[in-house]
Amino acid sequence: MSVFRRHPVILNSLVIAVTIVFVAVALLVGRSEAVEPPVLVVGQPAPQAFIATDQVTVIDEAATATEKELARLNVPTVRTRDLAAEVAVVDDVAFVFARAEEATGPREFPAEEEPLDPVGASQETTTTENGETPDTVVILGENSAPWDLQIYRLNDHYEGILAQDTIVTLLTLLAEDEVRAAEGQRLVFPDVEEAALEHAASVLEGEILSDQLSDAKTEVRRNPPPISVPGLAPALREESRAAIADIVSTFLQPNVRLDEDATHEARATAEAAVVDVEVTYQNGQEIVGQAQIVNQVQADAIEELGLLEPEEAGESPWAVISLGALAVLLTAFFLWRIAPSQWSQPKHFALLGVLLVLAALASRVPDLIADQNAQLAYAIPAVMFGYMAAILYDPRTALLMAVPVATYTAISTGDPALTVFAGAATVAPVAFVSSVSSRRQLRLAVAFSAAVLAPIAFSTAWLFTGIDSAVEAAVFAFVGGLLAGLVAQGLLSFLENLFKVTTTVTLLDLTDRNHPALRLIEEQAPGTFNHSILVGTLAGKAARAIGADPLYAQAAAFYHDLGKVRAPQYFIENQFGVSNPHDELPPEESAAIIRSHVSEGLKLARQYRIPPDVADGIRMHHGTGLMRYFYHKALEEESDVDPRVYRHLGAKPQRKELAILMISDACEAAARSLAQQEDPSADSLAKLVDSVVGEKLEDGQFDESDLTFGDLTKVKRSIVDALIGYYHTRIAYPGFPGADVESP
Repeated sequence: MSVFRRHPVILNSLVIAVTIVFVAVALLVGRSEAVEPPVLVVGQPAPQAFIATDQVTVIDEAATATEKELARLNVPTVRTRDLAAEVAVVDDVAFVFARAEEATGPREFPAEEEPLDPVGASQETTTTENGETPDTVVILGENSAPWDLQIYRLNDHYEGILAQDTIVTLLTLLAEDEVRAAEGQRLVFPDVEEAALEHAASVLEGEILSDQLSDAKTEVRRNPPPISVPGLAPALREESRAAIADIVSTFLQPNVRLDEDATHEARATAEAAVVDVEVTYQNGQEIVGQAQIVNQVQADAIEELGLLEPEEAGESPWAVISLGALAVLLTAFFLWRIAPSQWSQPKHFALLGVLLVLAALASRVPDLIADQNAQLAYAIPAVMFGYMAAILYDPRTALLMAVPVATYTAISTGDPALTVFAGAATVAPVAFVSSVSSRRQLRLAVAFSAAVLAPIAFSTAWLFTGIDSAVEAAVFAFVGGLLAGLVAQGLLSFLENLFKVTTTVTLLDLTDRNHPALRLIEEQAPGTFNHSILVGTLAGKAARAIGADPLYAQAAAFYHDLGKVRAPQYFIENQFGVSNPHDELPPEESAAIIRSHVSEGLKLARQYRIPPDVADGIRMHHGTGLMRYFYHKALEEESDVDPRVYRHLGAKPQRKELAILMISDACEAAARSLAQQEDPSADSLAKLVDSVVGEKLEDGQFDESDLTFGDLTKVKRSIVDALIGYYHTRIAYPGFPGADVESP
């Protein structure tokens, strides 16, 4: 071990090597290799939750088929007008009237026909098919065929087709027209024919399908058309209407046919115009949850993203080890460059190694907690490494921790969003933690850090996975930040004790007035206690003036005179109402007693577990300074005195805060002595501080500290201001002992 103490670089190198090994183990152990892909069956529960790894759009075949079917059904059957059928109906109606005219002449019977009535009859009557005698008397012309012959002829064409009443009505109209012609009157048969043709055309204006023909004929018969024929008797008019209805309905045909080919083409066109129904899943969106029934769209999206493909055997472990090792080496190199003093202390490198291993382990947290919800990964405890590094080291080292934390997160998750977030989360608490001076501020730093993580996570998730997941990521980041802060506080106490380092938390504990060592001083040496508290106030203010650590300066001041509790009566601040025992002692013995409070203080510091950094205040607050009072007392007795006998055996201050402690201690004692002789003024206090600082500077007590002349100027000004506030002029209250009451 002596070799390591003489050559800390060797021990640091060993620490780095061990850190690389443990980081590699943390990054590799449990790392998933190739796994069998899950089996996904449409209509069956999903074996696991599937999360979209990228934006994907798939066609919903079922919904698209439904839309196409609806489009087909919404296309009506194409109907084609059958003009030939309409012409045929009109022709058939006209042909009936033509046949009726043919049936009226000539009077001779064909050879195959037998005469039914005597030839030359001028007036003939007949009966209807009901056996009734018609109201109209049929008068046949000279050239007209006999009535029965006319009926016979017309029945030859339409018997069983047209009603007998229709045939009789037509022949009756023709017979009347013969009489009208002889008398020079207007004929009615052509008007009735025209009415029949118009009615047929009117009926054919509507669409009549083959399956509607029967209903259409019934409707025509039920509603004979109105006719207006001048000179037509009312009774014959009604008969003519019925005849027209019978004729039109008899020869009515479907005038519309269903065009199957055109219908099929129209429906095919409508179906082709339907746009495919698409379903889009955003990156990070859950496609299907575990145990949910899988539909075809979800299965297509999962297949499109390749989530069912067997995962490759992962990255090369040597690549993981290489990148992890580089992160460790880079961190160590930067720590050496920005804080070379810590390179000489292997415990600092060992502590850094522990933090790096913990960071590697923390990077595996998303694998453990984000199976069901990808946004839960934002609870990764990256923030606690910035938090701990800022307390254990300094803000620059804490910022440096962002490099390995982000690197390990990238190795473990392969997620760029989490990598960015981890780096930012490590930096977030540094500004809040680096300036804490109370436990309340420490708790607030945790809360503020968690609050900052929420918008960082929101923006990161919004950028990489979309706005839908941003709010959830912010919530998990906030909760994770609070938990990480609590865990960090617990780890800090453990690491402080393990590595014997002094942190802000340690200093807060040490400056607590209930600390056992402080209570010992207060009980055994109350004068020393008051002196130490005042020196701590002066040192803290002066350290703050030059940007040093005020909490450290204050803690060192509180315990710098701890050794005085062994013999408090030998120190002037504890001599109240008693004689000074040094008056009876030789100066060299008095110097030994005064000198011993440093060694005794160091023993008590070890007993009360005061960190070495703070105990340095005991060892260095006098430095190697000369005890001038006893030295000059010895000179009065003997001219040849070795000044080394009257020097303290401590060490010169090696930090700014300890140099400030030396100045504050000497100035407080000198100011108290001045106040016993006269009322201090601002000028007298300023001269006193200049004298004390000048004497220490001339004696070389600041040679090993980083204190500059500019720092000394600020320190002196701060201490003078503090002393003026302490030794301000007081009012002489009437009636108090020793108070002179002046008349107003």
